[in-house]
Amino acid sequence: MRWKWQEVLQTLPSKLLAGATIQEAANLFAEQESSVLFIYEKEVIVGYITLTSLMKQIKNGSSLDRAANYETDILFVKEAGWVEVCYNCEIIVGVNEQNKAVGYITVQEAKSQLARRQLDFLNHSLDSAQIGIITTNEAFEVNFMNETASQILGLSSSILNGRNYRNILSTSVNWESILAGDVLFGVDSMFNFKKITGHFSPIYHNGRVRGVVHLFYLQEHLKRTVGELEFVRGISEELQAIYTASNEQIMVVQPSGEITSITGTFLDSFWRPYSKEELIGQNVYDLQEKGLVEPNVVDHCLRERERVSLPQRNRQQTSILSTAVPVLKEGKLEKVIVLSRDISLEKAEQQKTHESEGRLTPDGVKKLVYRSEEMKELVEQLKEVAETESTVLISGESGVGKEVVASHIHEFSRRAKGPFITVNCGAIPENLLESELFGHEKGAFTGADTRKIGLFEAADGGTIFLDEIAELPLHMQVKLLRVLQEKEIVRIGSFRPIKVDVRVLAATNKNLRKMVAEQTFRDDLFYRLHVIPLRVQPLRKRKSDIMPLALSFLEELNQMYNRSKKLSREGLELLETYQWPGNIRELQNVMERLVVIGRREIISEDDVFRAIWDTEAEGTEPLTVRGLLPLKQAIQEVEDQLIRLAIGKYKTATKAAEALEVSVSTISRRMRKSAD
Repeated sequence: MRWKWQEVLQTLPSKLLAGATIQEAANLFAEQESSVLFIYEKEVIVGYITLTSLMKQIKNGSSLDRAANYETDILFVKEAGWVEVCYNCEIIVGVNEQNKAVGYITVQEAKSQLARRQLDFLNHSLDSAQIGIITTNEAFEVNFMNETASQILGLSSSILNGRNYRNILSTSVNWESILAGDVLFGVDSMFNFKKITGHFSPIYHNGRVRGVVHLFYLQEHLKRTVGELEFVRGISEELQAIYTASNEQIMVVQPSGEITSITGTFLDSFWRPYSKEELIGQNVYDLQEKGLVEPNVVDHCLRERERVSLPQRNRQQTSILSTAVPVLKEGKLEKVIVLSRDISLEKAEQQKTHESEGRLTPDGVKKLVYRSEEMKELVEQLKEVAETESTVLISGESGVGKEVVASHIHEFSRRAKGPFITVNCGAIPENLLESELFGHEKGAFTGADTRKIGLFEAADGGTIFLDEIAELPLHMQVKLLRVLQEKEIVRIGSFRPIKVDVRVLAATNKNLRKMVAEQTFRDDLFYRLHVIPLRVQPLRKRKSDIMPLALSFLEELNQMYNRSKKLSREGLELLETYQWPGNIRELQNVMERLVVIGRREIISEDDVFRAIWDTEAEGTEPLTVRGLLPLKQAIQEVEDQLIRLAIGKYKTATKAAEALEVSVSTISRRMRKSAD
């Protein structure tokens, strides 16, 4: 990148005529901020004097009435000329076409500006690169992240800066080998379940390795880039074989609509009665008029002059998904590349999969998102537990993800192809519970017009998950115990036992041992369920899971609501310090609130603060003292109410903190303490 002198020149200071005294020069320096004055003879610059050189003349005892000495090492350049590093001079003066001075700059300042501009250009170049770049120091702490990396990973650089990259990137890389000088190519990694591929290289400075640079891209972007660009550059025989194996058809269409080339996998079933050879030379507009293809993806691409993806159908309603990419050269559209694949079979397979998933688990199996050692240990445990047939009791606070854990036990087990039935014992009315669990015969009670199988029978060959098991009434606990012991159920209105092959997983957020002591839960059932206990820790005890969970929810919600929200570092830090009494469910609700209600693209600390605590700030009344209470408690209550009133009035933590004359961190800390 090059710059012209007129882009860096400074405004000329006031004139000082040749022969001017030291006193006159000093007075002129005092009137302006410039550190240099130019000496003129007949409107022409003949030299210059700096403030430093003037002070030396005064210090050396020169009379103030004496003519000021000046320097003449000036380089005159055309203001429209290109900037070049200059030597053997101190001052550069720019002149216009009439050779009139129009500005100046010191050589030192010119070098500094050139360096700054080159650095800015380098930063813009790195941000514009279509590849993610992250650099670290020797301790693997992130110190640079370009804009593409931010877009790929879905978070701002402020969140990653300073964090240990080795701890948050899932990869098989030997980090120490990079510091030893190894360069690793084509390494697959994962960040928050995003699959990326790239290179790792050491960063050298003065002959020593000072850090690591990671260049990467999304694997899916790599495939798309190969599909869209490599053909334009000329497809080799090897690449054509790759396209053929990928089941994608590649068609080159001229701006007139004429098809000039087809490669890859020809979708003959879609284009019948045309063969590949017959289709070349046809016009896509003619094919559309004949009803052979609809809509015309090439026409959309030509009109919008950008990439367009559309599903297309033929007369037989067979579907293909086509992506048309315009090829531009110097702003002129030369051709359109259309990549197509048959999605009829994909839809059939997806439908088959959805039906199967609907039988296995109505809501699908949610992924486990974690980074904490506690969850890693739990996942290893549930994999081992999954291989057995033992009953499992999962305990943990409300919202920690007990059902997700149960679904993964099922998925890892030999019963994965069987049904996974979830029962919320606290959500079914007590008078319907037995019928729901064990079924009933026709006429067993009023309204039983048909025979109905229960949820245990529906789970035959698979797994049944009994959530909120502590809510099961005592008389139902007896019946459940019999099912666990005898592996059989009896429908209401029948005396015939029915064998069931079901694995039972149960969960609770209550203390069952305490309930056994209080005789509100049967001890024999407790010991039957408590064969393999698993405990899911609350979110406040595994803080390292908050960031991946928040970012995972943010990505899902952005897709759901067609948004592009990003989380600021300060917002994430506030999420990580909050105690989350509602655990993962509360975190998910807060993230949805931030995506749906927030108007800014970057989610700030104030946005997070309001999302967590704003609903609690409404309807608060001043504290009224109606009796004696401990002074410490009274102070605590007054402070809590003042903070809530301030949040309710000002809506942001920053303004609330200003009103109460405390720091934002104090507000956050007191609200977290109040939420505990």
